[in-house]
Amino acid sequence: MNLDEFYRASVTLDSKLTLLISKDEHFIPINQLTRDDHVLFLGSASKSQSGTATITLDQFMTRTRLLPAQTNLRTSNNHQLVFGFRIVNKSIVFY
Repeated sequence: MNLDEFYRASVTLDSKLTLLISKDEHFIPINQLTRDDHVLFLGSASKSQSGTATITLDQFMTRTRLLPAQTNLRTSNNHQLVFGFRIVNKSIVFY
């Protein structure tokens, strides 16, 4: 999935939804975005004082709006290309 595909798929979603990635049958918060060439890595490396910091859809859109639309989304833990997402409770979970 690239940024353009994600933007089009999420345009009608609540901007306060938090972003998560699936890791080892668990959901972990995305709190780090790292760019390399035409790839945006979604990660969970840095921690807040409470340990629960996560990026909302609105924050993600703001931080990525100037990136090329064809930028691929990948997970930072295994560099796997994100192929979609689903809504779980009040979160977007990338797969």
